[in-house]
Amino acid sequence: MLDSAEPGAEGRSSLLRQLAHELRDALSPLASSADLARVRNFDQEASRLLAQKVERGLRRALAILDAFVLAEQCENGALQLAMTRLPLEQIVATAREALRGPDRARCRFVSGQEGTAVRADPVRSAQALAAVLAHATAVGPPDSLVDVQICGTAAQPQIRVRGGIDPEQTPGDAWFATWRGGETGLPLRTARCLMRLQRGDLELVIGQRGEWELVVSFAGEEATTDRARREPLPSQQAEPARSGQMVGAAGETIVIVDDSREVRRAYREALVALGYRVIEAADADLALRALDEANPQVALIDIHLPRMNGYRLAQTIRARAGAAIYLVMLSGMALDAVTRDLAREAGFDECLDKMAGPIALRELLLKRNSLGNDEG
Repeated sequence: MLDSAEPGAEGRSSLLRQLAHELRDALSPLASSADLARVRNFDQEASRLLAQKVERGLRRALAILDAFVLAEQCENGALQLAMTRLPLEQIVATAREALRGPDRARCRFVSGQEGTAVRADPVRSAQALAAVLAHATAVGPPDSLVDVQICGTAAQPQIRVRGGIDPEQTPGDAWFATWRGGETGLPLRTARCLMRLQRGDLELVIGQRGEWELVVSFAGEEATTDRARREPLPSQQAEPARSGQMVGAAGETIVIVDDSREVRRAYREALVALGYRVIEAADADLALRALDEANPQVALIDIHLPRMNGYRLAQTIRARAGAAIYLVMLSGMALDAVTRDLAREAGFDECLDKMAGPIALRELLLKRNSLGNDEG
């Protein structure tokens, strides 16, 4: 069962207020940075610093948006999960890697039950555990260690996280009350929802002397039946390029399909500077016309298009052009396992976060071209 505080009108209002607060915190420093650059007449150093701060601020803002969308999906029970069988140690390792250097160093992994297998969504479970580890390091005394141990039973495996006691950080239900995240961007409230959606849980256990543990529970192999693991997109495995497909070289033609003029223009300007020929299309009809008239080698396609969405467009292009064109999904949302599965089923070769930018697209295409050369 999900958290009893369902986001009705009052809950949604609170969520929006906290979202607005988080976004203001992330974006407000950009105005000051721009003012400083103006005072210094946008000299080379000031421009460099401004670009860095703009990039950091935008990335933080997008991470905040992703976290709040995930929170809303979790609490409404609308989140789709990619459940599979995997060792619990894999979730622990992934969560640890998600932490920043100092927090990672403060996590001490205590030997426990090795080889424990669970049924879980590996991405979402690692997100939830990373949020728990980040919270444990944040509320403990400076430089204190956080103990992490795999334990529990075969039917209900657990990861127990024990931190230090800080008199100013009283453990209690307030830890699960907010949608505001910590360093990982994910609050304990959402982490708990993620675990409960997977038939697990996240609980706070407080001892008589104020010591505490955060216990992350999973559904064990005995509790559920297994099903086939979903195959990842080509971006997640070393798959050779399709026969005869040579992409990624400057001079190729790329069609950008997005109903946002600003997104199309930003990508076009950068890709042209990188040596590509670029055609813009605001919808599926214009994209299909470009396919017939310009014979592009690459199509960069947004999903949320008017009339025909990006998935349908990808299927149509693949049916017409076969392997002759390289399809890249341009996503404005977090690229989770479900999104990647849908993209693969529609015929996309790759997925790209809009925030990754044109240089990331070039690297993706060059890498694919290199694989094609190796095959040749």
